[in-house]
Amino acid sequence: MAAPGMILLPVIMERLEKLRFMQKVKVLHAPLQVMLCGCFLIFMVPVACGLFPQECELPVSFLEPELQDTIKAKYGKLVPYVYFNKGL
Repeated sequence: MAAPGMILLPVIMERLEKLRFMQKVKVLHAPLQVMLCGCFLIFMVPVACGLFPQECELPVSFLEPELQDTIKAKYGKLVPYVYFNKGL
């Protein structure tokens, strides 16, 4: 998620530092970098979350023994997999 900002931000800042305005106002370099990094994160976090599936499946045999027993007692051996939402 942070890779585009960390890769492109130095290139952008190098180009901006050549501008006459940026050479005069050196105090703005750090706030501008923070603002640009924040903009990258605002746009890239939803993109990165959209790339990967939110639901995941797991065999019942991978669960804790107590949870396996609860599932087997309630549903028998009809449930080979459980599905869960990974969240953020």
